[in-house]
Amino acid sequence: MTCKHDAETVREPFMRQARTRNTDTLEFVHSMLGQLRRMAEDEQHEVLAYMIEMACIEADDTLRDIRGSLVRSGQGDSAA
Repeated sequence: MTCKHDAETVREPFMRQARTRNTDTLEFVHSMLGQLRRMAEDEQHEVLAYMIEMACIEADDTLRDIRGSLVRSGQGDSAA
């Protein structure tokens, strides 16, 4: 029989790996949004560029929140 502490210890590396994949995905999305915004601006699609910029800001805010929670929980590095 496994105690609760042992199960949490085993599960923690998998949770950390999932959070790393999550931030990697968000960083990629953020980068792609920036490129799409520039393309929309170059073609004078102002409203589309604005909407993409809003999505870019949301991705940036979400990344900041995730990184902050990782640092507070001691699971992230301070350079993130």
